Amino acid sequence: MNKAQWNTIILDGSIPQGEIERMIDNSYMLVVSKMTKKDQKSILIHL
Repeated sequence: MNKAQWNTIILDGSIPQGEIERMIDNSYMLVVSKMTKKDQKSILIHL
């Protein structure tokens, strides 16, 4: 797995909760966008 694009955050309260959630959502959507359409439909149905 290529970790060159990974981010590390320290959960010490210095980053607002909404920003952390936005980062997680963006990462999730990047992964889903690289899946087949069939797999995307299967995953996105469960959101």
